[in-house]
Amino acid sequence: MKRYLIWIACLFLGAVAVYFAWNQAYLPKGKASAVTSNFYTEKADIVRAGSQERFVVKGVEVDSFLPGYYDTDYAVDKATYKTWFEQIAAMNANTIRANNIYDPDFYNALYEFNTTRNANGQTPLYLIQVVPVTDYAQNSADNAWSNAFYNALLRNAKRCVDVVHGREFLPYAKTSGHGMYTSDVSPWVLAFEIGSRWEPDTIAYTDHHSKLPGPYAGKYVRTSEDASPFEWLLAKVMDRLCQYESDKYGQQHLIAPTTQLNTDPFDFETLYKAQIQKSATIDFQHFEAGPKLKGGMLVAYNYADYGHDFTNDLTAGEKERLAPLLALVDERPRADRYLALLEAYYQKPVVLVNCGDSSARGTTRTGASHSEAEQGEAIVRLYTNALDSGLSGIVLSAWQDNWSRTDWNTSPYTKDEQQPFWHDIQTEAQGFGLMAFKPLGVNGPVWIDGQETEWTASEKVFENKIGTLFAQFDAEGVYFKINWNPDVQFPVTIPLDVTPNSGASQTEDGALSFARDADFLLVFESPTEARLLVHSYYDSARAAWNQNIRGQDAYSIQVPEAHEPKFGPIEAILADSIVDDANALRNFSLTEEAGKLVEGRDLATANGCTEIRLPWQLLNFSAPNQAAVHDDYYLRYGIESLPVGKLYVGMGNATHPDIHLYAIKLPRWTRNFAYEERLKASYAIVQEAWKEGE
Repeated sequence: MKRYLIWIACLFLGAVAVYFAWNQAYLPKGKASAVTSNFYTEKADIVRAGSQERFVVKGVEVDSFLPGYYDTDYAVDKATYKTWFEQIAAMNANTIRANNIYDPDFYNALYEFNTTRNANGQTPLYLIQVVPVTDYAQNSADNAWSNAFYNALLRNAKRCVDVVHGREFLPYAKTSGHGMYTSDVSPWVLAFEIGSRWEPDTIAYTDHHSKLPGPYAGKYVRTSEDASPFEWLLAKVMDRLCQYESDKYGQQHLIAPTTQLNTDPFDFETLYKAQIQKSATIDFQHFEAGPKLKGGMLVAYNYADYGHDFTNDLTAGEKERLAPLLALVDERPRADRYLALLEAYYQKPVVLVNCGDSSARGTTRTGASHSEAEQGEAIVRLYTNALDSGLSGIVLSAWQDNWSRTDWNTSPYTKDEQQPFWHDIQTEAQGFGLMAFKPLGVNGPVWIDGQETEWTASEKVFENKIGTLFAQFDAEGVYFKINWNPDVQFPVTIPLDVTPNSGASQTEDGALSFARDADFLLVFESPTEARLLVHSYYDSARAAWNQNIRGQDAYSIQVPEAHEPKFGPIEAILADSIVDDANALRNFSLTEEAGKLVEGRDLATANGCTEIRLPWQLLNFSAPNQAAVHDDYYLRYGIESLPVGKLYVGMGNATHPDIHLYAIKLPRWTRNFAYEERLKASYAIVQEAWKEGE
């Protein structure tokens, strides 16, 4: 037994030694002349080493999301990644972005894909690898110089270097991929991006609580005397990353610190600062190249296209300081003034990241709800504006729609832990992909086209003197098909009963009565005009946002009656704020009607048949996969979930005012539900705009 234990101990120590030698140990090379870089920067351009050609980034972020799984499940396999890479390359993109350390399948797929592309003389896909920082680190009580924050960031930086060089073993990780990383994709790495987004509070807190010994004098990255404590920290992390990769692998790649509007280097008027929540600044003019930096630095700018000229909101003093640069900007008539100012100010390559447009039904801003074709057109405008402004390209976010993403204006309505199991098309953040996951109904995908190919007699719910109503479901919503009787008179009302806690048994004027208390009324003014109304007691916008919309607490002032016959429009709160005549920011937000159904998107009519889709969220489902709806707001003092088993629906009009409601059993599902991958109309539009040489 003793000999056996000795052998086991020797084997264990041998395995540890092999792991250390393979993964951790390296001999410092020490000579900068021996270090190579596949890209370098020259003023505001990215240049490909060898060919000396300017490189314009046409990129897309690839998530680790699949329907039914959380991002951190890393459920995408190598074959799927390779298929996506084929489609991305066919779109004429040249870059992908990984916003975290993914599982080995991602890097293995990229290695095999690019190796084949190189063998066939085709352009590979280059990689921007983000060095992640956790949300917890940015929102904790620690500043960035704390050991927990700084050491974790530096550790992630070194891990990213080892991962892309195929020399890492991560046995377990909570928020990133893990496993054995053996594929060396470093020949196709464009840049390491330091942090995907920095919160202004993190920067301000760090700058307030830290003192500097002077400028940072690294061998690869340095700072000027004007650098802030947070900038000093970033410079140190970038310097250590470059040193680590140079010493261990004899390579350097571009480094890309990140920023956005509310951390940019410019000073805005007080009112505008409040609107964008700007409390801190990162100024990359305070960063300088050290003597051993081979590649260079580019600025990764998180950008949202608000269609607004932000230079108009600069303070008078800032406009005076930037007057020479603004004069240069004005010489570019087709440029976006703000983007052109960024490029002129930094004199470094600027690449827009985490940018794009959504094709979701819902939105966070006025007029921002776009079809897939409009999404593609908006992306092309953004790309064109970036190039006209002197920038070095864009990276779209993202390749695929991501159902796990949330928006501030819809997150109170849903159960976050169930979000990956259904597609909330009312959440703008879930629709930024160029590829969609289309859930399947009982007969395949249900398209809103007025056709009846997806419907059979099995989906029939009832027939009356108005017409025949059919229903089915998928992970996006409730679908109805109505075959109208030839002599039907409009308007037609379809009452829906969702919750047993509230609702009305008649319309406000008493013209229609319902056999069950209805929570929603779907009112057709004609076969092509319809809107969804909500009962006043079951108004989710009032429960969540009444203080923001009307300046009143929802639970203490004029609380609606649970069964009063009162219905109104469904409101969606927007980010746009109302500014009064005194140019002061008021605490009221704009809304738009979310329940108005748009022909061609929400409903379609042909040959006496109307198809409609009602998104789950509009019907106050918090987790449709669990058949869970919003509970009583005024008993729970907020939005809680209530499991229900059935949805009740009826149909009537002025000549048939007594409406019976029929039960429909609600589906339940887990992650094993059917869907198809589908390239959006926006894909072809971007593909055309990104043709080689254009």
